[in-house]
Amino acid sequence: MDTVFDILCSHLNDPETGWSIGTFGAIAEFHRNTNEAAEIDLSSDHGRVRTARGAITIMRDPLARLVPYETVSSVPTAWSQGVMVCLPNDSAALTTRAGVAGLGSDDDALMPASGAHLYDLGFGFHHIEACVRTADPDLRDALEDAAGTPFLELPITVVQALKTANPVRVFRSRLGRIEVAQAIPDSDGVTPMGPHTHVLPDLLGRKREQAANIPVPDGWAMALTFYPPHPMRTADGSLRPFDKITFDAFQTLIEDHAPANLSAAKHAAWQFLDSDASATPDAVPITRHARTAFRVALRQWEHLHGVSTASIAWRQLCDPTGQPAEADIRPRHEADT
Repeated sequence: MDTVFDILCSHLNDPETGWSIGTFGAIAEFHRNTNEAAEIDLSSDHGRVRTARGAITIMRDPLARLVPYETVSSVPTAWSQGVMVCLPNDSAALTTRAGVAGLGSDDDALMPASGAHLYDLGFGFHHIEACVRTADPDLRDALEDAAGTPFLELPITVVQALKTANPVRVFRSRLGRIEVAQAIPDSDGVTPMGPHTHVLPDLLGRKREQAANIPVPDGWAMALTFYPPHPMRTADGSLRPFDKITFDAFQTLIEDHAPANLSAAKHAAWQFLDSDASATPDAVPITRHARTAFRVALRQWEHLHGVSTASIAWRQLCDPTGQPAEADIRPRHEADT
């Protein structure tokens, strides 16, 4: 089995894999096009990719653990997937700051940063720093005046100054950083493809480190996430014909790294359908994450084998078409279609 860092570097070298660093309500994403010019640097202790629109670096850490997950989609035949890279809580801890703070020059900048200073925006999460880097004097003055103020309590004038200046956004964790140079869209604007950030105050106010259906193991914190190619979705989220090779690649990650109860729930669902077993409520997993894995497996079996009388019965029992999807940590760029 490849090491965690080997797997990360392999996916970092794949332009079809997306990445994120963030928390529930605030996230930075890095994506690049297959034909986009990129500087790629892979070594024994770090991996780095830089484009004109953004950059990412990841670091080797022997304590890092992969936690692949799948969640149900509002599209009855689809699902979402990703791989969290987690650290033990103590190792993941990055900051105790709860308000805006000036951090000086950014010595670890991945993109041009001459004359710019780094500012923590004060999101107040221990394992993630959400920062901006700017040389704009008006924005720097506004942030200096707001020192110590939590992000959700910032005056509207500071928020407007952030949007006007369009600073580089820098999200950091113990496992790496993502820098976003693309402009911040208007509040009602379309999220751009490629590197971008999402900041959702309503979700930030809940003070949760991830969506409830994301299976972070107890005692661990998510420091990085990557999104390998999806077997039935394109990079922009639209549907495409089911691809068995891509499906099998992600299932290998599930088998090798997912919590055992989630893999077991998937295999149980497939065995019930393979044997044409009658749908029974007692066979559906009780815990939330295992039940989600069971539901996803029913959908996947239909792509592999076609719809059957048994699959229809099991879907009606625990995965009816009208049952709502659960939120992923990474907001969708477009509505499900």
